Amino acid sequence: MKKYLAFLAGLMMAAAAEAKVLVVSDIDDTLKVSHVLSKKGAATSFLDDDSLFVGMPEIFQMLNYQHQDIEFHYVSLAPKVLMNDQHSDFLEENGFPITQLHMNSGVKQDPELKQKVIRKLLAAKKPELVIYFGDNGQFDAIVYDQMVKEFPQIPYVSYIREAYSKLDRSKYPTMEGQIGFVTSVEVTVDLISRGLLSKKAYAPIESIVYKRLLRDDDHERFGAMVFPWWQDCRDFKWQWNIKNPSQKLQIIQNAIDKKCGV
Repeated sequence: MKKYLAFLAGLMMAAAAEAKVLVVSDIDDTLKVSHVLSKKGAATSFLDDDSLFVGMPEIFQMLNYQHQDIEFHYVSLAPKVLMNDQHSDFLEENGFPITQLHMNSGVKQDPELKQKVIRKLLAAKKPELVIYFGDNGQFDAIVYDQMVKEFPQIPYVSYIREAYSKLDRSKYPTMEGQIGFVTSVEVTVDLISRGLLSKKAYAPIESIVYKRLLRDDDHERFGAMVFPWWQDCRDFKWQWNIKNPSQKLQIIQNAIDKKCGV
């Protein structure tokens, strides 16, 4: 723990450019393991604050430490009256930095909620960069693509978790210009390549994912995990050229190849 705190302190002291950054993220199946395309899975995750994709809180924390002018907005289609406390508890208990949580105000979902919220945020905040996080289970890929087209003057990067596959249940697959990922390692590598995270950020995330993979049995249902049992990532394609990968990374890549059938 002391080493990790020292690492975070180092990131604060050696912070990169203080760009005005807006992080916009979905929650279910992006950060939290929810299985939203399954009624049973979604119902089971209702009171589950522990099941998350490992490494994601740490990535958000590192972004928060490295950029002084940054905000974190979470946008969920879930009804506020039903899920506000659950989503708030999930984010807070797992250490995600929070600026604001945006949800449907009524019981009936407004399918346009994410567009409306993001549109207002971009118009009001006028960020120098937007980092989107979503998954291919529902509308994230389409929503983020629409926002990019509406605000072409704002630089962006979109990360879409390959939680499902268009070969099976995904009706909204990752779109052109978006970065598909299955573990927090790929996100970290990509953020570093763009200068949005220090190179020092990589080793802790690699270690977190590697150690969790060693305990995985391919039937993960609860708690922190790399791959839930239901994940179908056959659409995923590794797109990073890493010279002299570590042994840990090679094991992680082999696990991805096995899980995703690459």
